[in-house]
Amino acid sequence: MVDVAPAIREAWQNKPEEPVELIIHVSGDMAQLAAALEQRGVTIKRRFRLTNSLAIRCNGKVALQLLKEPRILRIETDRLIKALRR
Repeated sequence: MVDVAPAIREAWQNKPEEPVELIIHVSGDMAQLAAALEQRGVTIKRRFRLTNSLAIRCNGKVALQLLKEPRILRIETDRLIKALRR
């Protein structure tokens, strides 16, 4: 089972229908997993082949189900990251 911060898990449990945007790091065939995720109602926003990761959109209920997916290695929230301050 994928480990995720308790606060994030709690947010998904408290608001299961609220949309969430995530980055998932996967093992194995990324295209095959992406197709399986789309069948579950997950929207694939981007594919990062270099890091074998997917940017996805789903709801909290589906995100909780993804924690049990053995091909998913890590889940993190998709957020804006700034490299330099200006």
